[in-house]
Amino acid sequence: MTDRTILLVEDDAAIRRGVGDALRSEGYAVLEAADGLTGLSMGLCEDPDLAILDLMMPGMDGFEVLRRWRADGLETPVIVLTARGLEDDRVKGLQLGADDYVVKPFGLAELLARVESRLRAWDRERGLTGRSTIRVGGATVDFRARTIRRDDTTVNLTPKEQDLLRFFTGREGEALSRAAILDAVWSEDPETVSRVVDMTVMGLRRKLEADPSDPKHVVTVSRVGYRFER
Repeated sequence: MTDRTILLVEDDAAIRRGVGDALRSEGYAVLEAADGLTGLSMGLCEDPDLAILDLMMPGMDGFEVLRRWRADGLETPVIVLTARGLEDDRVKGLQLGADDYVVKPFGLAELLARVESRLRAWDRERGLTGRSTIRVGGATVDFRARTIRRDDTTVNLTPKEQDLLRFFTGREGEALSRAAILDAVWSEDPETVSRVVDMTVMGLRRKLEADPSDPKHVVTVSRVGYRFER
C-alpha cells in the first residue's frame, strides 16, 4: 500500500473510471475532476503527490490548468494525458511544466509505470541530497528555493529549468547530446521534441549568464548539444 495521492483531471468518464480504478488497485488515493476549473482548484487546494491531466477539455483546457498551476507555485509532477500527438502540443505542454506525456490510446501498465517513475524522481528532488546552494560564475543557485541570484537581483527557476541545471551540474565538463538531456530530464522520445531542450536552455541562460548572447556556463557544442562549465 502507499500513502500517495494522485489527482486525475479527465472529462471522459470511461477513461477517468478506468484510470482511477487502476491507480486505486495499486494502493494510491485518487482525487478526480471532470473539468479543468475543478482540476485547477483541487490541484492548488489538495497539493497531490502527482497529477494526471487531460489537455482537451471543455471550458478550461489542460494547457491553461497547467500554466496556472505552475504560475501559482504548484511543483507537483504532472503527466499530460491526451489524444493530441502533434509535436507542437507536446512541446507546449513540456514548456509549461509537464513532466511526462502519454498519448491516447495508451496501456494502463505503461501509465502506472510512468506514475511510479515520476514519483521516484520527485522523491529524489525533494530529498536534494548534497549541496543545495552552488556558485556558477557570478551567480548563486539555490536549489531549495528554486532561485538564481546575481548582484541584487533574484529570479525564479521553472521546474524544468531547475531539473536541467541539476542535471548539468552532475555532468560538468561533458558534451551532452540533446537526446541524453531529453532522456534524463524529460524522459521523452528525442526524435519528437528535441527543440524543447533548446528553448529551456535559452530560458536558463537568460537567468544564469551575465551575457546570455555570449554564454560562458551553458555552452553550445556544435552538432552535439551542450556542455556545462561552472
